[in-house]
Amino acid sequence: MDERRVRILILHGAIVLFLGLLAGIPYGGALVNGWGDEAARAWKLAHMEGIQNGILVLALAGCGRFLRLGPGAAGVMTWAVIAAAYGNVLGAGLGALVGERGLAPTGPAGNALVFAAFMFGMWGVLIGVPLVAFGAWQGLRGAKAAADGS
Repeated sequence: MDERRVRILILHGAIVLFLGLLAGIPYGGALVNGWGDEAARAWKLAHMEGIQNGILVLALAGCGRFLRLGPGAAGVMTWAVIAAAYGNVLGAGLGALVGERGLAPTGPAGNALVFAAFMFGMWGVLIGVPLVAFGAWQGLRGAKAAADGS
């Protein structure tokens, strides 16, 4: 994977990680100020989604030089995992703000928006992660062929 895409992953991974860290502020508020179990659960999810998705994107950036993907596949993988990360952190944060879980595409509008954000997360993962695995497999095949040829 080219250096530009790796840098794009680093940038967006850091932004998503920061959003998750910011969501820790209201999570702490929910715990300290007794906002209730549901609010604490929702803000904990928002906090952890940002941290976990941000670290995932940063980890993928670190693996980028080992992936062998063509330019089109590398672009799809890059933007799919970025969409997944933002979808998950924004879905969880919005859910905590509006008090909705987004488990189904139904009203009220806040719930439908949370659902839509989480769908970006789901589809991004279902597209991006298999491309990462394919790129790793191609890289491994290339490394084996190079070792066999020497």
